[in-house]
Amino acid sequence: MGMKMKSFGAFVAAMSLVLAGCGGGGSEGGDGDTIKVALGDIESVETLALFLALERVRERGTKVELIELADEDLANQAVVGGQADVGLGAPYALIQGSKAPLRIFCQLAGARFFPVVDKAAYPDWQALDGETFTVHSRGSTTEALAEIVQQDEGIEFGKVSFVPGAEVRATALLRGNVKATVLDIPNKNYVMGEAPGKFHVLPTPETKASDEVLFGNTEWLKSNPESVQVLLEEVLTVWRSINEDPSYVQKERERLGLLKDLPAELEEELLPYYEQASEEGLFTDDCGGEAAAQDDFEYYGAAGQLKGEPADLKVEDFWTLDPMKKAVETVESAGN
Repeated sequence: MGMKMKSFGAFVAAMSLVLAGCGGGGSEGGDGDTIKVALGDIESVETLALFLALERVRERGTKVELIELADEDLANQAVVGGQADVGLGAPYALIQGSKAPLRIFCQLAGARFFPVVDKAAYPDWQALDGETFTVHSRGSTTEALAEIVQQDEGIEFGKVSFVPGAEVRATALLRGNVKATVLDIPNKNYVMGEAPGKFHVLPTPETKASDEVLFGNTEWLKSNPESVQVLLEEVLTVWRSINEDPSYVQKERERLGLLKDLPAELEEELLPYYEQASEEGLFTDDCGGEAAAQDDFEYYGAAGQLKGEPADLKVEDFWTLDPMKKAVETVESAGN
């Protein structure tokens, strides 16, 4: 399985959707005073921390344009094509397979996912042999998890279905539209609370791999060092503040007026999510760097999304480290 590179025709079709998502007109990223961020997910409890950081970037006088797209794959292609400057995800296969002009410049969060399945239908992984398993999108950490589970358990899913958005997958699970999927912390807790005893979580191997990294178009990264630094400094400040006091998210959300339409049931999961994430070290407060890259080489290599021996892969072929190092020094010297 693993991520299969799209044909040229599929790429053109995807980019047409990207342009539509950007409002058409072929607007190019990297105009010098605006950071265009491609988000291949829906606004949620999990993405709130990033939104806080982006609002803080705006407060420092740097404009931010959020480009919301249908899935992570489209967001990746938006950055490749220059319609966006920065993306979120885990684009290792894209960088290696297409020599795409992308470089990772910060790990945002480590992978912590929960395979939540109908207990009666699937008491264990073996019961899922030949069955449908639903993940976020192609090339995502959740797809990599599905591949690793198949290898470790000696099974083969009948179909891997792609449904972007953990909230969407959680709702589908509760409605019976899917019976086995991968959820994040808040949506796992929500599902378990809504239907006690109906679902359970299957075991997965522990990993320190990235769930999400920040990556940018190489030309934009070179041409806009000041914008890159502001973005990194605010991400690091927010991440460190959350690790120190998870209630920071609630206070900043209220101050900035973010996610006003968050459903009440997910509102209840907000603080518990950030408390658990902080306790488990989910939020990286130093951008990860070489250590994160090596963990990712192992994980995505095992998942078949990276070719070659992990020890032979070069960090500089996937990451640019100087902006991260400079931002960490600045934030630490400021006492954050």
